[in-house]
Amino acid sequence: MNPENLGICTDEESGVDLNRNYGVDWAPEEFTHKNELCGDYWPGKHAFSEPETRAMRDFIASKKHELKFIINCHTSGNEFIWPYNAKAPNDIETRNPGYLFIFKEIMENARFPEGEGRGNSYEVMGDKMTGDADDYVMSTFGIPSVTAEMGYDGQYFKEWMCKNKKTSFDILSENANWMEYVIKKVPDIAK
Repeated sequence: MNPENLGICTDEESGVDLNRNYGVDWAPEEFTHKNELCGDYWPGKHAFSEPETRAMRDFIASKKHELKFIINCHTSGNEFIWPYNAKAPNDIETRNPGYLFIFKEIMENARFPEGEGRGNSYEVMGDKMTGDADDYVMSTFGIPSVTAEMGYDGQYFKEWMCKNKKTSFDILSENANWMEYVIKKVPDIAK
């Protein structure tokens, strides 16, 4: 929630999409009408304009030698998304040679939920996403980072609020296999 936008947007619409607020490939949206400022993808006034993204940036910077793989868990979408998300076609091999192999190896060998989409955001959703957390982490720190969009349509209210405890448990259970696979592979990934 961003108090600066209250009065223009409703309480629920007044925030910044934190996953578009990181300092790599960040791009402003022109505020030409209310739908952009109050939409789902408002990137903020500038990269790291929000305290949450600054806190994550600072935490990762302070732990960069300890962190070997980062999974950003999101709701609704059933997708395994790797960098780089502002580009089509993906330029991961230019920016981080060899990292695509890590994500493809996970994709080919881990057990994902049925119908899991895999690739960068353009490959999976047909949408380029600027200011993405995974893109920032990989380009700045060289730490492999992915977004896990977990769950299916119908398991959430308003696309992000889980319907009940059983549904939450089901979503976590469906995603536990591939996450455990990644955890077991971290020593190999770290090399």
